[in-house]
Amino acid sequence: MAERGVVAGLKEELTCPICLSIYSNPVSLGCGHSFCKECIQEARSRRPSPQSPFSCPLCQARADPAAELQPNVQLRSIAQKFLDAPAQQEEEEREVQCEEKGESSGQEDEVILCDFCLQEPQPAAKTCLSCEASLCQAHLIKHNTKSPSKDHVLMEPCDSQVLAKRRCPQHGKLLECYCETDLVCICMLCCVMSSHKDHKITCLEEAFGRVQSVFSETLDKVKRHEAELKQSIENLLKKEEEVKTKEHLQKSRLESLFKEVYLQINDKKEEILKALRQNEEEQLSQIRSEIRKYKEMKDAVSRDIQELKALRDQKDHLLFIKTFAAIQAREPKPVPDADSVKLPVLPVILDESKTDITLRSLEQFLSSVQFLFIRLPVHEHLTFTVRSKYVVLSSCKEVTPSSASSSKAGACKALPHVVSDQKFSKGCHFWEVDTSNATCWKLGIICHTSECYLEMSHDYLHVVESQIIVTEELPTALKVVRLCLDCERNTLSFYDVSVKDGDPDVSLRFIETVSIPGTYPVRATFGVSDGSLNLL
Repeated sequence: MAERGVVAGLKEELTCPICLSIYSNPVSLGCGHSFCKECIQEARSRRPSPQSPFSCPLCQARADPAAELQPNVQLRSIAQKFLDAPAQQEEEEREVQCEEKGESSGQEDEVILCDFCLQEPQPAAKTCLSCEASLCQAHLIKHNTKSPSKDHVLMEPCDSQVLAKRRCPQHGKLLECYCETDLVCICMLCCVMSSHKDHKITCLEEAFGRVQSVFSETLDKVKRHEAELKQSIENLLKKEEEVKTKEHLQKSRLESLFKEVYLQINDKKEEILKALRQNEEEQLSQIRSEIRKYKEMKDAVSRDIQELKALRDQKDHLLFIKTFAAIQAREPKPVPDADSVKLPVLPVILDESKTDITLRSLEQFLSSVQFLFIRLPVHEHLTFTVRSKYVVLSSCKEVTPSSASSSKAGACKALPHVVSDQKFSKGCHFWEVDTSNATCWKLGIICHTSECYLEMSHDYLHVVESQIIVTEELPTALKVVRLCLDCERNTLSFYDVSVKDGDPDVSLRFIETVSIPGTYPVRATFGVSDGSLNLL
């Protein structure tokens, strides 16, 4: 057994660090390390260019690439004698057998290869962070026996990308410390040269111990956070399904509504077009009948003309007189006036006024659809703090004129008004006003450049925008008026709000929609000279 240990130790000293075989024609570098001549020459040939520096594979000492390799004659002689010894031959046979057994039982997985194997690289057993190289088991044994390499940091085999992450990107040194101030891993130079020099620094082992002590607590905290996020996602998914369901329902209702409207309009269109076609056929039939009658009368007159022309050559007095008398006795009927022909009355008379009424009804329908399906405005309960010179606020819900305002604004000219405290710049809002106790009033919005309002003046209702009447001939039987301000579409709409007898549900009747300049913010404005306005 002692002899076998001596042989193993001698073999280790006579093994080339590159090929891991007994030295063959060994040569020495300036640092004193020896290698097989072929191995070191191949290692030198791997340089990017002949001018690139060359380092010793063991100690990384710089060597002159142009220097001639010096043969180590003594080492070569010792290696040859070792190879000729019987004990060495038996050892080699046992190693071959072990390698064959290992190859037969191993699995072919993708592994990191040894950086020192030149001919057939073997799978790496460890990676040296100091050397930045991966070593197989054989090279690892050789690596660990060298005094300068005993303090190197070893880790599981990894590639160059992992190695790069374990080095400081600023100094290129190993990350051996932990900065508790910035919670980052740093190298030794960072501790004394960079912004971390005044921070609380610990070694990785101590930092690892502290992390391990709070690891379970942190894991539980992260798990709770994950559960909260999961619950939030489930709630959002539920809301998503609710939105999809509501959207599908609204879409179905809207499609049904427009389909029904289309069917009714199309049926009415076909009915009217059919009536127009029938009326056209009746008129054309009557006109053609009159044309045939007139043609018959024309043919009779043409025959009389021919007979009169032929009578010119009649020399017999008796025949001339008898024939002329007969022609003269056929007194021609008076030619009728074409306008006197009575035709069937058109079933539809579509003039400009009826076109406007129809389009207004369509606008009312579209506005109702927009109100029902697109968005619901926010009901604003307005308040006031500003009092006009001629308007008295008996409460925050009622606007009444003073005696001075009644005399000055009797004709509803320049109605005194108050404005709301609230300003509106975005969104969709509405407010309602009871006008049943007032006969001369105006309701609308106002800003520093323009004013738009609905005005009632002695049973005459109209919409005014920037002192210009934009709509007249509006329904005047109003009790409650709703004003709907849409800041996104820059529109102000007016609705008649009434309650049907026996039906508590509020119904809306469209009055008018006006485009406003879009100069925000705006305020609600109220004016009255006779009676009072009540805010609902």
